[in-house]
Amino acid sequence: MAEQTNITTGSESNLAVSLLLWFFLGYGIGAHNYYLGRTGIGIAQLIIFILAWPAILLYGFGFIMFIALGIWWLVDLVYIFQMSNKSNIISVGSSKSTDNLEELEKLHSLFEKGILTEEQYTAKKAKLMETL
Repeated sequence: MAEQTNITTGSESNLAVSLLLWFFLGYGIGAHNYYLGRTGIGIAQLIIFILAWPAILLYGFGFIMFIALGIWWLVDLVYIFQMSNKSNIISVGSSKSTDNLEELEKLHSLFEKGILTEEQYTAKKAKLMETL
């Protein structure tokens, strides 16, 4: 019987937080983009939002910018669901047929790459060492 251990890297975004930021601070400010790690897009939305106000008052075409931001705001809802459901879960399987030394090498390479923390690495390593 195969045993599988899932180790999360802790970089997943909460869907509820993303949706609340999108609904209340998303239009114009783009706060949900900062939370999801899309800082450049959030800054672009903020700049367009700021420039749209004088464009309405001085030139009258700022409404087009606000409509574009509204469409962008709705499209971001799709990205919120995609990016919030991304979770960096690493599965390290250890079954009777696989060699424990290979599992230790996999764990060590994940630890060296910085994917696993030292606590996660030592806990899984101790568990594998017991079965040797």
